[in-house]
Amino acid sequence: MSRRYRSPETVRRNRRTVRAIGGMIVLMAVLVGCGPVGGTQPPVSTANKATSTTATMPPTAPAGVGDTNGTDCITRDESGQQVWFGQANPSVTALGNELQAIVDEHNDQTTGVALCSHYEGAAIYVVSPSDDVRQSIAGVASKFPDLQVITRTTTASISQLFAAGTKVLKSPDIQGLVMGVSPDMHSGGLHITVARDKWPLSANEKRRIDDAVEAINGSRLPLTYEQGGTAVLD
Repeated sequence: MSRRYRSPETVRRNRRTVRAIGGMIVLMAVLVGCGPVGGTQPPVSTANKATSTTATMPPTAPAGVGDTNGTDCITRDESGQQVWFGQANPSVTALGNELQAIVDEHNDQTTGVALCSHYEGAAIYVVSPSDDVRQSIAGVASKFPDLQVITRTTTASISQLFAAGTKVLKSPDIQGLVMGVSPDMHSGGLHITVARDKWPLSANEKRRIDDAVEAINGSRLPLTYEQGGTAVLD
């Protein structure tokens, strides 16, 4: 069964659910469907306008396939979470779904899809993609000439991150520190939810987590942290 992109609000609800359920890994890029996601997150529904102290205007580069290493169409708030403005039109949703299908088929070479914050296109995150994957992305982009398709390189694929995250949660070296792990599509790393009574982490505790991840994954991964807590589910 193919996945569909999820709306930004669905993604936010899922994040709250993760905080409520200790030890659960959430495939945020849908792993975060054809909507905005922090993995392949797809926004088929609407996204309320969000404000951000770090908001930037979408890039002015022409539509097409490009590889960006510093700037793309993603706007984040002060906490680092992606925000969206307005509503996704059917074309953008369709674009996100088609790119997500590539991620679903090649999860060992890709990390996720995120709709641009202003819905001017979408970004797909890849890891050393094969010619077949590159051609598939180019083929999808050719169907949507008026939309931007950005290809970004990340550290690890979604399948690698999912496997590493599962083992991290079971690692005896960090028991009591970590209550949740989820893939970070944008960096190709892991997002660590820290036990409330351990927040903020000391330098030594961060080093313990980083060393545990390296031992499990075979190499270091980009790590981000947030304090865990009790979610109010809606």
